[in-house]
Parts: sequence; C-alpha cells; structure tokens
Amino acid sequence: MATEDDLTALRTGRDAARRKPVRPSRKVRPSASGVFAKRELEARLGLEVHNPKSLVITPLLDKKKAIDADSVDLRLGTCFLLPRSLPEPYFSPDEDTATSLYVKVHVPLGRYLVVPAHQTVLGSTLEFIKLPCDASGEVLTKSSIARTFIVVETAPWIHPEYRGCLTLEIANVSNTPVLLYPGRPIGQLVLLHVDRKHDPKAKIKSSYFGPVYPEAPPFQNPEKDLRKIGVPLTSVIRKGTIDGNGRFAPKRDHHQLG
Repeated sequence: MATEDDLTALRTGRDAARRKPVRPSRKVRPSASGVFAKRELEARLGLEVHNPKSLVITPLLDKKKAIDADSVDLRLGTCFLLPRSLPEPYFSPDEDTATSLYVKVHVPLGRYLVVPAHQTVLGSTLEFIKLPCDASGEVLTKSSIARTFIVVETAPWIHPEYRGCLTLEIANVSNTPVLLYPGRPIGQLVLLHVDRKHDPKAKIKSSYFGPVYPEAPPFQNPEKDLRKIGVPLTSVIRKGTIDGNGRFAPKRDHHQLG
C-alpha cells in the first residue's frame, strides 16, 4: 500500500514534469496537405515539362471549362479492351491467360461504343498525363456521367511522377445499354499533396508506366506470388500433358502440331 510520502513524491514528480519544457529530438517541418485548388493546378500546368513539380495534361481541350475549382476534366479516349468469352469455364489470372480476357477495339472520334447492361469495358483517357513528384491523384466519375449509371474507376491511386494515359474501368450498372462517345468528358482528375522530394537518380517503379492505350493487368503465376509469403505448394490448373519422365509439356495450338 502506498504511503502519504509516496503520494507526495509522485505529485512532486508530476509537477516537475509539467514545468519542464519538452524539446523535440528533431525539427518537424510542416508539410502541405489537401487537394490542389484551381490556382495551383494552373500554376503547375504552366511549369516547364522537365520541372519535376510540373503537371502535364495534353491535349487539354476547352481549357477554361476543363479546370474546375479543385479538379481537371478528362475525356474518353478512342481505344478499348472488351471482355470476351473464354474456351475454359474459368479465368485464371496468371502469366499465360492474363491478356486472353480482352479484345482490342478502336472507336474513332464521332463514332460510339455500345456498353451492354451490367457489363464492364476498359478504356483510357484521351489525355496523356504527367503527375508532379509531390502529388498523387485519383480519377472520379463526372456527376453527369454517374447519373446515367456509368461508373468510372482507375487503379484506386495514381502515384507521383506517373506518366501515360490512364486506364479506366467503365461499368454500366444500369439495365439498359449505354452509348459511349470517345472525346466526351467522362472523369475528373483530383490531385493531392504528397510530402516527398524528387530524386533524379531514382528509377520510377510501376506496373503501368507510359501507356497510351488501355492496359490489361500483368499477372504472375499464383505459385510465384504465394511462394513470396512462404506458401510452398499451390493448386493450379495447367493445360498440357505429362510425359513418361513426369515432366509437364504445355498444350500447343493446333497450327503448331505436326
């Protein structure tokens, strides 16, 4: 049980701690935060292209209307990846079949693409984009487009220093087919401050860098991904045969058989 002297010593120690100034071990530099406003968007667009803090959006059509108070309008590009039926009753996201899920389609300006009800296509922005070294981004569906039950997604986050046309996942969640016209506004780019500096010696690491068309996802085989976290055995489906020595031989196309 604590004595009165113990309690007095405890209170004295607390009082001394309150009076003693707290000195941080290192200087904390406040960082910028929040969404880029119109003035900053215009200032970044005005910087030289080689400046790591510059923002590039080209072509930026109808510039006065495209730049809003806190976003920039983006238009739909002319190239699409459409889902197709596979010969197998499943889709395996691996090295062999990752790109077999799509059919490439080009829709010229002035024409339209029909997106059936409850279907999704991959498109891209008409604009080529270069993000600053100290900003990340996100593309949101324009409200007028969302009210037609079209939902536009990108990879959830666009990293600093990204370069390329953005791939858009465009979903028609309505019960009616919808017509998409390349060249029309479809999304809004929002930029947010990131507390980081440009390293001219660093290489930009990204699975998607510099594309000008919509890109299918690059997958590794599942056993490779799971081996990285210590899973020794993975159940997979492979098309092919096993020879007399127990070695796997991939199935060849008919035109390769001879």
